Amino acid sequence: DRIQTVMRKTIAYLFDSSMVDYAAQVAEGNRTQWLKEWPGQVVLGVSQTYWTTETTKALREGGNEGINKYCDVLQGYIDDIIQMVRGKIPKAVKKTVSPLVVLDKHALDTVRAMVNKGVEQPQDFNWLAQLRYYWTEGGASAQSGNPGSVLVKMMNAYREYAFEYLGNSMRLVVTPLTDRCYRTLMGAIHLDYGGAPAGPAGTGKTETVKDLGKACAIQCVVYNCSDSLDYKAMGKFFKGLAGTGAWSCFDEFNRIDLEVLSVIAQQILTITRAKVAKMDRFDFEGENIILRRTCNVFVTMNPGYAGRQELPDNLKALFRAVAMMVPDYAMIGEIILYSMGYLEGGPMANKIVMTYKLCSEQLSNQRHYDYGMRAVVAVLRAAGNLKSKFPLEEEAKLCLRSIIDVNLPKFLAPDVPLFKGIVGDLFPGVVLDEVDRTQMLDVMKAEMAKKILQPTDYFVTKIFEIYEMMIVRHGFMVVGQPFAGKSNALKMLAASLTTLHQEYPGDKRFNKVYYTIINP
Repeated sequence: DRIQTVMRKTIAYLFDSSMVDYAAQVAEGNRTQWLKEWPGQVVLGVSQTYWTTETTKALREGGNEGINKYCDVLQGYIDDIIQMVRGKIPKAVKKTVSPLVVLDKHALDTVRAMVNKGVEQPQDFNWLAQLRYYWTEGGASAQSGNPGSVLVKMMNAYREYAFEYLGNSMRLVVTPLTDRCYRTLMGAIHLDYGGAPAGPAGTGKTETVKDLGKACAIQCVVYNCSDSLDYKAMGKFFKGLAGTGAWSCFDEFNRIDLEVLSVIAQQILTITRAKVAKMDRFDFEGENIILRRTCNVFVTMNPGYAGRQELPDNLKALFRAVAMMVPDYAMIGEIILYSMGYLEGGPMANKIVMTYKLCSEQLSNQRHYDYGMRAVVAVLRAAGNLKSKFPLEEEAKLCLRSIIDVNLPKFLAPDVPLFKGIVGDLFPGVVLDEVDRTQMLDVMKAEMAKKILQPTDYFVTKIFEIYEMMIVRHGFMVVGQPFAGKSNALKMLAASLTTLHQEYPGDKRFNKVYYTIINP
């Protein structure tokens, strides 16, 4: 408990110091210098707090004209950062900068939208409906248990910024859909209810809950539910939740059996009642336990899928429902590309989305083809890796290379020419240079000779494709007919990487590989 208190006080202290430092540095036009000197989480919180203050001030003093002028200031901030990302910067700073671009772009879009709607005063709903941060001086230095110097507000709902150390992580691109979801969830939290986003796969239900947690600096634990969960396991989970004050997000909640769901409803109701009664300790499952009132339960659901339940009424009553739908992939792609240092983020993102749209219409229908948000993110991740390797290369080339590297390996032979046709139409005249693989190839041929295998072009290509996949994905599945060389491709790649590691111990790309083969 003392460790947690010290953690919160430390972050509150850093936040306060950074607020003071920001004013001094930005007055001299050194915003890029300021963000190098503070931890990522503090940088994001402070810049959003200043954005709230400055927008309110611009509205109060200049009305619509005032915020119109403020747009230029915000655009300047973004341009400075994108220039900075393109240069050589330390890895930690790069991790701070990416989410900052995402939030700065949202700040600019929000103010632009308010200019277009003719907002004149700070009491206007279009401004109150945004997620806003308010800082009161000296709140953190007070020796109370909770620093409570920053409030996160949205409409009439507010939450104290919890000063939990969350590390330096990427933030979600805020689309109008995310904003609407936030409004419902913030309203629910304010009234001590849980939130229940529902919708098809890949619409960002879980990510939105996690991101709202980051915005309020509260730890969010995601738990994947399965039909084997019983109420005892859930009871243990809830005890920990109440004690730490964290949020939990139960993913695919309606997979749990109906009999268990009604007991869970009772457990959540007990916690909710204790929160409403502002208790510090309460009785739960026959024990008296500590309650930190920031704790909350969120559930996400895919309605209408096989093996899913409808929630019982006593459970529905504890949650505020949000319907999620497919977000604007192009907008998300554009902002993520900006944050990785691309100047032509917009056109490139449109091409990535267009590629997937055409593929889904023209290519054969296979079970392992996926054109959703997760596929788009894989391409964006590959594009970011390439940008940091070749910062001066033409952006269309980098984008095309990442689309091909991520997608080509998974297409069946008849679909390959169609796919090549699609990318050829979208990137006319862009010719990719051959990647220099001689170093790996020589070692690979030597390894194959040891195992008396033939280095056919197809086999070698597939090994390189597996290697490319390994860089952008956590895990992958090699699919094919018996004796197509699936296991051998993996074995040869493992052997080559191990040998390369021995020959070039300083090269980060190669590592010693250990593998186990299990016949399930």
